[in-house]
Amino acid sequence: MANVGPTGIVRYEEKLAVDNISTAAADGIGWLTSADAADTAFARAVAAGKGLHLAGALSNVDDHMIELCGDSLMFAGQEGHCAVELLIAFDVITDLAFNFGFNDAVLETSNTLPCELAAKTWVTNASTFAGLVFDVDATDDELHVMWVDDDNDSAEAIANLRMKGIAPTAGKWLFMRVSLQDRGSGKGLRATFLVVDHNGRSVEKTFNMTVDRDCPLCWYLGVENRAATAHNVYIKGIAWEQSISDL
Repeated sequence: MANVGPTGIVRYEEKLAVDNISTAAADGIGWLTSADAADTAFARAVAAGKGLHLAGALSNVDDHMIELCGDSLMFAGQEGHCAVELLIAFDVITDLAFNFGFNDAVLETSNTLPCELAAKTWVTNASTFAGLVFDVDATDDELHVMWVDDDNDSAEAIANLRMKGIAPTAGKWLFMRVSLQDRGSGKGLRATFLVVDHNGRSVEKTFNMTVDRDCPLCWYLGVENRAATAHNVYIKGIAWEQSISDL
C-alpha cells in the first residue's frame, strides 16, 4: 500500500454540491441512474428536514426499478481495501426490495435486482455481487447479506445471513456500509456488512467470501417495487473508500 495519507486510503464523500448524476455517461458525470417508464430517476433535490440530497420515485407498478451506480467498475478487492456507504430513507416501506453494495455491472444488465429473496430462497441475477439485501418477499422482513461469485451463490445458511432486528423504518434514515478486504492470492475476499438504524441500533457481519479479488466492481444501489405501491426514495451520505496501491 502506498504511503499516502494516514492510512493509505482515499475516501470520497459525495456532497452533491454540483450536478454530476445522469442517465448517460459523459464528461463530468460521476454517477449513473436509471428508471422504468413512469418512475423518476435519482436527481439532486432540496427539502425541509432533508437538506441537499438525491430523490427518486417508484410509481405504483409492480417490478419497476430505479438504480444509482458509480459510473465505472472502479473497485477490485486486490487493491487491499474497498468500501461503499450511504444513508437511505423511504416514505413508504411496504412492498419494496433493495440491494446495496458492490456489483459487477454499471446499472444491472438483468433489469432487475442483482439479488432477490423469496421466502428463504435466493434468486440471483448478477454474476458477481456482494452487498445488503432487503426484500418483503422474504420470510423475515429484515436485511440480509449476500454474495455471488461467477454465478455461484453463497452457500452460507440463510440464518447466518439474516441481520436480525434490522429493517428500514418509514421516514427515517438507515445507514449501510459494505467493505471488502483482500486476503491474498488464491483466496476470496473478506467482507464486512454494517447497518445502523435511526435509533442507533446496529448489526455487523463479517464473512470470508468466494468473490474473486480481481473482479471489477462498482458502487451500486437498486430499489424495486413489489406491488402496486408508490415509493419515494431519499439518499444522503454517499461515500466510497479505496486503498492507494503501490505501482
